[in-house]
Order: sequence, then C-alpha cells, then structure tokens
Amino acid sequence: MEYAARYLRRAVLNGLDVEARLHLSLAANYAGIGFGNAGVHIPHAVAYPIAGLVRDYVPSGYRTRHPLVPHGMSVILTAPAAFRFTYATSPERHLRAAQLLGVPVDELTEAERREALPGALLSIMRDIGIPNGLTAIGYTEHDVSALIDGTLQQPRLLSGAPRPVGRPELELILRDAMQYWG
Repeated sequence: MEYAARYLRRAVLNGLDVEARLHLSLAANYAGIGFGNAGVHIPHAVAYPIAGLVRDYVPSGYRTRHPLVPHGMSVILTAPAAFRFTYATSPERHLRAAQLLGVPVDELTEAERREALPGALLSIMRDIGIPNGLTAIGYTEHDVSALIDGTLQQPRLLSGAPRPVGRPELELILRDAMQYWG
C-alpha cells in the first residue's frame, strides 16, 4: 500500500517514470501474494457485475469500441463505500491502511478517523482520473438491484467480508458509491 501511495500518481502522470512503474509492479506482486493468502471481499465481489453489466462506458485510452470497465476500476469504484461499511469491525486496521496511504491519523476526531481510509482512496481516485462513482460509468439508481443480484452470485468473496453482507448492506454500499464528490 505504501508503494501505491508513493508511486501510483507518478506512474499515471508519467508513464515513462521507470522507478514508479517498478515499484507499482512490486506493489502488484505483494498484493497478489496477500490476496492469495488473506482473500478479498466486497469491492471485488461487486466488481464482477460492475464490469459485466456495463452498457456503454469505454475508459479513456483504451482502443476498443466495446463497453469495458477495467478490473482495477471496477474494484476501486465501491472501495470507499465498502470501507465505510466495514470500519466498525476493525477501526485499527482501517486506520493502519489509511496511514500506509499517507494519512496522519493520530490527531483525528472519531468522525475523521472513520473517513480516513475512504478519504485516502478518494484522493488517489481524483488524482489519477478514476470516474466519480458508478454514475460516471453509466449506472443509475435503477441498476442497483441488478448489481446486487450479480454481487450475491459471489458468495466466496462475500464470505471474506469482516461483517455479514447481504442485499440491504449491498444496497447501502452501492448507493453510497453512485457519486463521491461534487
């Protein structure tokens, strides 16, 4: 996470920054090892229907005429909302993740602590040009039910969530993820 915080913006802004790309490659490798051992949960489960139900979104820079939501984008679009949902299960883990992403957490109020990890992710998303939530890639409130249905077909991933998640919780997360900033 530290490498992502330190080098992701640089690599996106300058694709020729070899040092940044090297460290992101290492970060991806470490993440893969971590995912293989610890698993993933809500943002990855929701990523499947986000990518699978896309109607007309094509990300900038992709040479395709077919609708496409890249995997990393489909995961990050709900991560801030998902981590708001999971914060109460382990505030210390969420705060440690925020610290690794560069947020000083020691002097924060409780409300600010709850928002530290989502805020860190949103800052990165804005800086690297990730769309502003699900509406920015073409989803509306009318799509929430279909996105929930698709997510519930990922029980292996949802079972890794630190708290039980079903239809009502997914609705809360997806509605929160529709748009993040004004």
